Amino acid sequence: MSTGSDDTRPVTLVSGTLGAGKTTLVNRILQNQAGYDVAVLVNDMGEINVDAELVAGSTDEDVIDLTNGCICCRLRDDLTDEVVRLADERAFDCLLVEASGVSEPFPVAKTFVEEDEVTDRYRLDTMVSVLDAYGFWKEFDPETTRPDGQHPGGRELANVLVDQVEFCDVLLLNKCDLVPDDAIDEVEAVARELQLRASLYRTTYADVSPETVLDTGLFDFDAVRRSAGWKRQLAGEHEDSHERADGEDDHGVSSFCYESTRPFHPERFNTWIDEWPSGVYRAKGFFLLSTRPETVMGLNRAGPSVTAGPIGEWRADDEPATRLVFIGTDVDEAAIREQLDDCLLTDEEMADADAFSDPFPTA
Repeated sequence: MSTGSDDTRPVTLVSGTLGAGKTTLVNRILQNQAGYDVAVLVNDMGEINVDAELVAGSTDEDVIDLTNGCICCRLRDDLTDEVVRLADERAFDCLLVEASGVSEPFPVAKTFVEEDEVTDRYRLDTMVSVLDAYGFWKEFDPETTRPDGQHPGGRELANVLVDQVEFCDVLLLNKCDLVPDDAIDEVEAVARELQLRASLYRTTYADVSPETVLDTGLFDFDAVRRSAGWKRQLAGEHEDSHERADGEDDHGVSSFCYESTRPFHPERFNTWIDEWPSGVYRAKGFFLLSTRPETVMGLNRAGPSVTAGPIGEWRADDEPATRLVFIGTDVDEAAIREQLDDCLLTDEEMADADAFSDPFPTA
């Protein structure tokens, strides 16, 4: 089957946490290739690539496996070498890459758009994220007890989930059969608030047609990099993308941006972060701290996971300011704005803005 006007092969990159259904999706495509000849590369963190064994065990197709590392960091050079070798040694129409459950999509995508050896042979065509709807529902449920808070790869599970939702062209809400109807509606609403651009499908056992994820022509690096809900909110594009009143949908999912040119009192703001308002499951942006007027301080929250610390220096042409996006369900925006205002320096405190104790990390 023809896959484009040039000689490069389209690449579909499949991301998703452990158990989300990535391998099930890959097997479905290999069993019904819809006229395509599909090559597969499977990445696994363990010394034995279990996912590759599952794929290879269900089809006669050749499957390349990269083990004992992640292709977004440790195995990036191996990824380049393997896909170049594959293109030079075998004829096929599409390459399907199944990333490990802890892979960040953005660094892997950069391999396919920045490495000359790779771009001479491939074009990144579709970023697919398989979201375990049940796992997502439980991870962001404030009433759910989390055993240790850690994903096996060392990163917080909520961060992994949010990264994979925010950077994709196609989003599969998989395992929908395990989630009550009203809850799956809310999961979809949350996913839509996090990611406004992707084509979204509710699935059970990753049951979609190959045309949904192969040779779609959907990938646009600049567009997908800007598509996260918090980025569009900061850019002032959010309301243009929603047909709803007051920035809120039928499930109480909403977002807003808090801005201020007055710096935060470091101790009061740190206390507020520790207490954290209910209903907010995503927050992202940068803030101005009185004790570090030259430093851009970043805030990143995904579910129960939060980090706050320095991310750079203000440029000469910047106006130092706080700009924070909040996304959540049944969020009391007025209360949060009032609480944040209370964290700002008072007029009296502005006279000695750098004199306060600073509990935030220095690096």
